[in-house]
Amino acid sequence: MAEDLTCSVCGLPKELCLCEDVKREQTTVTIRTEKRTYGKLVTIVEGVSADMLKQVASELKKACATGGAVKNGTIELQGDNVRKLNTILPKKGFTVSQ
Repeated sequence: MAEDLTCSVCGLPKELCLCEDVKREQTTVTIRTEKRTYGKLVTIVEGVSADMLKQVASELKKACATGGAVKNGTIELQGDNVRKLNTILPKKGFTVSQ
């Protein structure tokens, strides 16, 4: 039970652990758009580590108020959300390149 309350990497209590923040700061993500069937635009976020992928996708979908999915190690968001993501991702600790 004590294992659930401590970080497996640093051993600190989960509320004091900074491992995820450090991992985010070291991650550089790429944002691009693709045109899909019927001219629909999809924003693609690449470079998020596999262990954080679903959590980050959920956060981005909520922040952009749009649907999306995790496919092949990337996050796909419906619509053109590049400008929104350029402001949201640095606030969440990621480095953004395009």
